[in-house]
Amino acid sequence: MTAATAALRAVSVAVLAALLAAGCGEGGGKPSGEARSTSSARRPGPPAPSGQATSGTFNSSDIGWLQLMIAMDDQAVLLLGLVPGHSADAGVVKWAQPVAAAWRGERVRLRKLLVRAGVPDTNPHEGHDMPGMVTGGELHTIKRAKGAAFDALFLAAMREHLDQAARIARSERSAGADPAARKLAAGVEETARTWRARLP
Repeated sequence: MTAATAALRAVSVAVLAALLAAGCGEGGGKPSGEARSTSSARRPGPPAPSGQATSGTFNSSDIGWLQLMIAMDDQAVLLLGLVPGHSADAGVVKWAQPVAAAWRGERVRLRKLLVRAGVPDTNPHEGHDMPGMVTGGELHTIKRAKGAAFDALFLAAMREHLDQAARIARSERSAGADPAARKLAAGVEETARTWRARLP
């Protein structure tokens, strides 16, 4: 490994750790029930990953990324499920259908890797306000909106989710150790960028 490669890997590890920790404090950033803005700024909180891999080639970056992506996708799928009954934009409805199906499949693949790592399928991010994460309060607010108001809130949340998903997947590709996790991260990054480009 060259000195430049080693330095890049060290930076990637630090970036992933910072992303996992950013805004991971309960109640950070926004009053309860306030809708997400387009800004990704969050207050820093304690490190997010919990659980240690008990088998295979997984490191802490792999485990942290799997847990964070599962938590993010769980919330995003709930949000996508609101589209048919709330959106007034046919383009939004058309965009959301294949995305919801793709993320349901993505969650299955993420959870299979977590099982193989020997880490319990728990959510260490529950109740946290983090970049790319649709919180329970935000979900409640968006659920109450209809038509154009819903579409604006929905698209802002999806934009942030996709941007953050691509960002942390890129870091996992550099900082992760398990080949299957890194391969999945590459797919997640590509998919997130594709859906982001097609966002209405």
